[in-house]
Amino acid sequence: MLDTPAIMRLSQAMARHAAQRQVVISQNVANADTPGYRARDVAPFGAYLQQPGIVDDLRAGRVQHLSPARLLETADSRAPNGNTVSLEREMMRAAETRQSHDLALAIYGSARGILRTALGR
Repeated sequence: MLDTPAIMRLSQAMARHAAQRQVVISQNVANADTPGYRARDVAPFGAYLQQPGIVDDLRAGRVQHLSPARLLETADSRAPNGNTVSLEREMMRAAETRQSHDLALAIYGSARGILRTALGR
């Protein structure tokens, strides 16, 4: 039975992490005017991989069962209504997340191309 190469599983995990982060960023932007809302972010991908069992899941090929990334509160400054969302910061995070997702897709595509070449297709 063929097993998915580790690099492809890692890139899938990276894409899932980017998707989770994009959801959190969109929630922050949606609540930019909500009084008392605390901006959140997802732990970096490196910290995500350090969680117990994540690397074992990647080795075993259980990418779809990976636990969601840890959420962190980000409170650099607070508006008079208690809201900590900065639209500029969220737009920067959205751009970083898009780059991470694009990188994950590029890695996956390259690995797929190498596999296709090795199989003679």
